[in-house]
Amino acid sequence: MRNLRLSFRQIRRQPGLAAAIILTLGLAIGANSAVFSFVNALLLHPFPFRDPSQLVEIYSMRGGQPGRISMREMLDIQEQVSVLDGIAGRTTDFGGYNFSGEGKPQEWKTVLITGTLFDVLGVPLAIGNKWPEAADRNRYNRVILSHRVWQSSFAGARNVVGKSIVLDHAAGYYIDGVAQNLFDYPRGIEIYRSLGGFTGGDKRDSRNLIAVARIKRPFGIARLQAELDAVGNRMAGQFPNTNAGLSFRAESFRDLYSGDVRPHLLVILGAVVFVLLIACVNVVNLLLSRALARDREIAVRTSLGASRWNLMGQLLTESTVLSMSAAGFGLVLAFWAVKALRAMIGLELPAWMVIEISLPVLLFTAGISVVAGVASGLAPALHATATSSAEALKAGGRGGTKTRSAGYLRNLLIVSEVALTLVLLAGAGLLIRSFSNVQKRNRGFRSESIATARVFLGWKRYIDQETVARYYDRALESLSALPGVKDVAVAPSPPWTRQEEASPNTVQAEGQPLADALRNPYVTHQSISEGYFSLMQIALKSGRFFTRFDRVGSEPVAIVNERLASRLWPGRDPIGQKLRYDPRDKAVYRKVVGVVANVQQTPFSDEAGYDYYVPYRQEVEWNEFILAKTDLPLPVFSSKVEQALWSIDSEQSVFDFKTYDDRVLDSIWQLRLSRSLLVLFAGMAVVLAGIGIYGVMSYLTIQRTKEIGIRLALGATPKTVQALIVRQAALLGAIGVAFGFAGAAALETTLGKLLPGVAGFDPWKTGPSLLALLALTLAASAIPAWRISRLDPAITLRQE
Repeated sequence: MRNLRLSFRQIRRQPGLAAAIILTLGLAIGANSAVFSFVNALLLHPFPFRDPSQLVEIYSMRGGQPGRISMREMLDIQEQVSVLDGIAGRTTDFGGYNFSGEGKPQEWKTVLITGTLFDVLGVPLAIGNKWPEAADRNRYNRVILSHRVWQSSFAGARNVVGKSIVLDHAAGYYIDGVAQNLFDYPRGIEIYRSLGGFTGGDKRDSRNLIAVARIKRPFGIARLQAELDAVGNRMAGQFPNTNAGLSFRAESFRDLYSGDVRPHLLVILGAVVFVLLIACVNVVNLLLSRALARDREIAVRTSLGASRWNLMGQLLTESTVLSMSAAGFGLVLAFWAVKALRAMIGLELPAWMVIEISLPVLLFTAGISVVAGVASGLAPALHATATSSAEALKAGGRGGTKTRSAGYLRNLLIVSEVALTLVLLAGAGLLIRSFSNVQKRNRGFRSESIATARVFLGWKRYIDQETVARYYDRALESLSALPGVKDVAVAPSPPWTRQEEASPNTVQAEGQPLADALRNPYVTHQSISEGYFSLMQIALKSGRFFTRFDRVGSEPVAIVNERLASRLWPGRDPIGQKLRYDPRDKAVYRKVVGVVANVQQTPFSDEAGYDYYVPYRQEVEWNEFILAKTDLPLPVFSSKVEQALWSIDSEQSVFDFKTYDDRVLDSIWQLRLSRSLLVLFAGMAVVLAGIGIYGVMSYLTIQRTKEIGIRLALGATPKTVQALIVRQAALLGAIGVAFGFAGAAALETTLGKLLPGVAGFDPWKTGPSLLALLALTLAASAIPAWRISRLDPAITLRQE
């Protein structure tokens, strides 16, 4: 308590110094707290499931491409894998059910699941119970409501269990229960429905599920993967017609939710730690200046009986009080920063992943503030208590060993600031190049001036291919006639939209043995309108595009991308060749009428996928994106599209309006966040480094006042004096740049393996940062050099 009272007294005596320290540390601590709130939410926050570290998803792999598994395969895995403690099945984003009660039609995002899903996750229902097992194999329309839908559409009534509701214009959907509040798996689901007749029975090749499994303790994912490999090999031997070339892969829940963002967040966390280190270096400089000014005070207290440990405790208490005060200021900054960052990236997370200043963030902030306080105060405290009281009382100890050791310490501070700042600038430059290269890479399509929306047609009213095709015919005709709309197309999963295909499959070329076809990779299947390629500016390499005459009754046709064409017909002309989708179902062979350019379906893939296009009039999809070339503002476009489509069917919802550019940016939000924050932190580092170097050089210059006075008296010119001081700073800056260059090389080599679009360390691209820091060092030293060179040597020597 005595140390605390003395600390506050020192702060009152020097409020300007205290304000400078609180501002410097507060900025750095606030940045760390804001970033840690993201790290806590995305990487550390416990999942709201029982023992979540033991949960995995299991899917299939074919030709290096991920896909789904069948109900029969899932049951075989359950029987043959000894380390599993439960397994359930779910579809991917199944789409939705149209709810057209009072007011505007709504689309409720839906997933089909087995009734065991909630048991495997270890999450009981809020009310009700899971449906009977028969609903997983037979078409009983049983549903579980999300908590949000229960509250918004049923006013939270507990008697909703057992009631029947109408979805997609069809009656007979029975409510079995309601999920718990904040339960959000998969993300954004509003209704969970029984799989019923969608399982494909015992057909091994009816793959439309992802398995959700729980591993027994103490086993881990490595043991599970080994057993899955064995099961996959066994199935390939027993069932070559369906499982040849197929394997299974398990992925932990944590990796599913945060695997893509982990390297980016760790890079950002490392960057803010560097900012904190640079801030601590500046605070060390300020505290060292104060410690030197308190030499006589420390000496007097030592003479009166204070031990070195007492004095160090006092000085460390002062620095910790300042850092804790900075933490309060930093938390205010962090609160606003988190709010701004959430708005900037528009990130859609599960309801239980909340990015906020929570208790763990507060504890983290308190911890780093104490560490920063001790780290900043330790060197000055050791320095201040290192000299005997007798030496300090002799004229303040001026010019002694203590001053020289302080000079060495300050030189080290300059070197450290330059090195740390250069490493941070190199990391920021790498992230900027990665973001730029991903955006500029040849995606194979253009997204400018395209507005998008989604439609999922209800199965009861749109019961067959003819009625679905007729709806989209009328929709395209109506939308094409809208003022301001230049071109319109439909496609089920356009690139970079994060829309997964429900049941990806492979293709078989005519004449290709089935065993070989089953080793073909999964393809991206697109049921599109004839205007899709021109609207997306996907180049035609040979043949022709689809036309409105490619419909039911005409010859079945398809278009493939260059990569798929070279895989199926290497060295041959693909035009006129025939292939079919899902060879096990004996689907119709389609004639290849065109080959288009490769398209990057996902932003972080190293190469294009395998794309297979068919005309929607020959093979419809109920779930389609509407793509329109338009200059209309999105709200105006949305209103016009709703009115146009409701004129066709007033009870059919249209939803998810976004510009295509926004969808592209959403798909690379990790890079956007990393780039923006690293640029900000690099800017903070440069400012802090400039201030720190200026402060150190100013103090070092003042310490040499007597020396400079003698030099000027003996005939040295002001320019000579300036050159002497700037030369010293240049030497320190060069040493710092050398260390920083080595650190930047190590950092960029490591990050180059994690980030898309960059090859690793590029010394020529680090060069501008290197030169900028040298220039900053010289500029920060030139001002105090110029000031001291203008001193009158007679006055200076008289004062000394």
